[in-house]
Amino acid sequence: MKNHFPANELKCPCCGELVFAPSFKFKLNKARALVGVPFIITSGYRCLEYNRSKKIGSSDTSSHPKGFAIDISVTSSSMRYKILHALIITGFSRIGIGNNFIHVDDDPGKPIGVVWVY
Repeated sequence: MKNHFPANELKCPCCGELVFAPSFKFKLNKARALVGVPFIITSGYRCLEYNRSKKIGSSDTSSHPKGFAIDISVTSSSMRYKILHALIITGFSRIGIGNNFIHVDDDPGKPIGVVWVY
């Protein structure tokens, strides 16, 4: 399967570190191939320091520093639908929906079958 996500799109902007669970990246590539539109990653892997920074201000329970989460930019409702549909078909069951992004994670330490809004 084609890798749709070069390392420079997924690495931490703070330190350049890159950690992703192979199973997560496989499912992500599968969803991207299914939807047929680029996924613009607005936030991929985050080291703990960057995740806790004032710029991000994320919680210590975030799945980004574990290599199980990304945020995908969306610019229209039809694009949001296409991406959500592909993520669900591919087997993702932890999805957060914001005004201009979709958070998807596959964190095995968290409940499945949840969708939330920001």
